Amino acid sequence: MAKTVEIHDQAWNVEDIQREVDWSKQQTWNLTEFTVENDHEHCLICYWTIFKSPDVESGKGYKFNNNWLCLECYGKFVAT
Repeated sequence: MAKTVEIHDQAWNVEDIQREVDWSKQQTWNLTEFTVENDHEHCLICYWTIFKSPDVESGKGYKFNNNWLCLECYGKFVAT
């Protein structure tokens, strides 16, 4: 039976995201507010949409080069 983890109230198979999690742990991420109008990025691990928004969960993320992590994935997988 596959091990799962909950991200944004959805169950994910750990083996499906393990490569992205391992890579993310090796990088230096910076908390960043998304400021580009009419555009968005996706979390490298769970594909959560990050866009300009007053809602912290959607409007901020962690950035390394052109890669983004949502707050939840950073907290669950990188900050630990």
